[in-house]
This record gives sequence, structure tokens and C-alpha cells, in this order.
Amino acid sequence: MKKSALILALSVTAFITGCSKTDEQVIVQSCIDTDERVNQAYCDCLYSKMEQSMPAGVITNIADAIRDGASDPIDAISTLPANEQMTALPMTLQLLECAAELDE
Repeated sequence: MKKSALILALSVTAFITGCSKTDEQVIVQSCIDTDERVNQAYCDCLYSKMEQSMPAGVITNIADAIRDGASDPIDAISTLPANEQMTALPMTLQLLECAAELDE
């Protein structure tokens, strides 16, 4: 009986893990859903800039904040501790490069 319970628990865990969205999917989708003026290319660019300038742990915290109800990446960043918010500052200038994606 214990072996079957363990197999069931592992199966449920694998199913839940397989169905959950990645941090990238959560962040990009919230970007798309929140502002009708942006497109997939812009939101992909935003995530790329985040990866280039922010520690992976901060990106995970942003995605978790969105999962917990933050409306978009900017709202999520505002919920982070000050030291993590500071890691977003270098990214703001890089987002100007993403603006070119809005014209497409």
C-alpha cells in the first residue's frame, strides 16, 4: 500500500510540475495581457533584457509576485524588497531597445 501511495504522490507532483508555467511564460504573458499597446515581440524583448541584467532569483521573485496577484512585471517589481528593486534600474534604459518592437 505504501508503494502505491508513493507512486501516486510522485505522479501528482509530476503532473503539477508539468502543467505549471515557467517564470518566462508568466512574465511575458502578464506583459501581453496588461497593455494592449504591446505585442509578443516587445514582451519577449523585455524578458530578454531582464535575463541580461537581473539575477535569476530576482526574476523568479517577479514571476512569483505575478502568480500571487501582481498585474504585470512593473507591479511585481514594486512588491520586491528595495535591494531587489535596485537590480531593475539598469534594465530601464535597455527597454528603449525594445520599443522598436512596438512598430512591428
